[in-house]
Amino acid sequence: MDFNATLKSKKAGVLTFEADIDIKLPTYLKNTDTGLYQANITILDPRGITKDQRGYIYGLFNDISEYTGYPPEIVKDFLKGEFTTEKRPDLENLSLAFNAISQYDAGEFIEFILEWCFKNEVPFRHQKYFVGSEHTRMLFLYLKYRKCFISGERGDVAHFEAVGMGRNRNKIDHSKHRFMCLRRDYHIEQHTIGLEAFCEKYKIIPIKLTPQQVKEFGIGKEILDEQYIYKKEY
Repeated sequence: MDFNATLKSKKAGVLTFEADIDIKLPTYLKNTDTGLYQANITILDPRGITKDQRGYIYGLFNDISEYTGYPPEIVKDFLKGEFTTEKRPDLENLSLAFNAISQYDAGEFIEFILEWCFKNEVPFRHQKYFVGSEHTRMLFLYLKYRKCFISGERGDVAHFEAVGMGRNRNKIDHSKHRFMCLRRDYHIEQHTIGLEAFCEKYKIIPIKLTPQQVKEFGIGKEILDEQYIYKKEY
């Protein structure tokens, strides 16, 4: 069994750990000769890949495996090779083991996998890949590939700040606005309950774009007029 614990004290060879949860050790794990529990302990570098990051990465491997039919280990080796070839040749011997890769590098690998999924239209099994992302960069990918920030399904790009009905979208400086990508029904709900309540409910993080990103993402003519949508639906 695995659990996280913090080293509280050390005196010679006696180490005292405090677990982060209430541990109930089954008796069958006891050494039959000594009657004591034994454990293999790994001291983690706090700057290394986290347990959540590893779970996230392997969850994505499984999603890709189910979609493509290739075993997860094949998917893993393929994506590691693509990542180190295209993005990080300095990580030629990339390992996902604890203490073997930094949190920063693991984050870059996650972003690479997500963009690969978007490019190849790989469906995600778990909504948590979209809701409440802690990585703003991932939301850029959702916007770039027109995926709803909440459901991950096809969505529409919308200004967070309403720009008013009838204004020429080609003459607006879009880099001064924040954006969301929402499925139509969520867009309507946003109008119904208000922006503040909506963003709190779904943990939405509207994002700003640089002028270069506005151009790269093709922001402009397709922006939906929020007042028009609201009136059309009702």
